[in-house]
Amino acid sequence: MRSLPFRVGIVSLLVGCASRPDPVPISGSPTAIANLAGTWLGEYNGTESQRSGSITFIVSAAGDSVFGDVVMMAGANRAALVPAHPEAEHLRHVRSSQALRIDFVSVSGGGLTGTLEPYIAPDCNCQVSTTFTGRQVGNVIEGTFVTRGAGVEQHGSWRVTRTR
Repeated sequence: MRSLPFRVGIVSLLVGCASRPDPVPISGSPTAIANLAGTWLGEYNGTESQRSGSITFIVSAAGDSVFGDVVMMAGANRAALVPAHPEAEHLRHVRSSQALRIDFVSVSGGGLTGTLEPYIAPDCNCQVSTTFTGRQVGNVIEGTFVTRGAGVEQHGSWRVTRTR
């Protein structure tokens, strides 16, 4: 597994060079949303799937929208995962073809919940959906996620750090 600084560097490069996808509305009190303002970078690790990857999460200074995506890599062979949408549609809402969009985010009392766009999991070759929860403490958000599909339920953890 590559180190977090390497991954953050790659993700930062992608963020800086790529076009900005459409924002996703964020729900919560103005104070809770304002506490999330900034750019968050980190990674996730799947327990059962052994998948890991990078997370980019950007909350606008205006506090009414979020830009976010997750670059997922499959287990041992590190092959990129496939989004459930056709490629042309997918590329309209993400920074790269290998990223999954964060579709929904809600914040309340230091907690965060959200979902990722559906994708095709290599374990079952079926469409799955992922929900995540986390808790913000200062400039760090840590949490867990659950991925569900046809006969599949997998878990994992994630962590992001505010970079600016």
